[in-house]
Amino acid sequence: MSRKPRKLDVACPNKQCSCYNKVGLLNVIRHGTRPNGTQNYRCTNCGRQFVRTYGTPFYKKKLPKKEIIRISKQFVEKSSFRGIARATGHHLDTIRSLASDAAEHCEAVTDFLLKDVKLGTYEIDEFWNFVKKNKKTLPNNFSRTLNRVMRTATSR
Repeated sequence: MSRKPRKLDVACPNKQCSCYNKVGLLNVIRHGTRPNGTQNYRCTNCGRQFVRTYGTPFYKKKLPKKEIIRISKQFVEKSSFRGIARATGHHLDTIRSLASDAAEHCEAVTDFLLKDVKLGTYEIDEFWNFVKKNKKTLPNNFSRTLNRVMRTATSR
């Protein structure tokens, strides 16, 4: 028995697939869930399995989305990485990894903080100031990207 394809708002991320990046086709089906609760999908055209979070800061994270939201709110409070690790019960490297991923996906994270976490522009500015203060553990090209995102976040 095969699964019935439905119109979903996800697209196949495989660049070799003829349905690459085309939303609304009947080529994507649900295909179980990952251990962190993320929905798994499969393209019936090319057979590739993928998750909706591919290309986002949530990709390959073992933490549930609610926990990442909770940690992101701690960043806004200007706590230290060690303080956040103690408060949330996660390893220090996990907290640093989340901050690093936030830096690499600045624009997507800003949209996420506005829409999903429901932070105001002042709180988002505090978030990015906190990340900038702790940039020793972040990628080299971070400062340039952060300055561009901070300009767009404050103009909203």
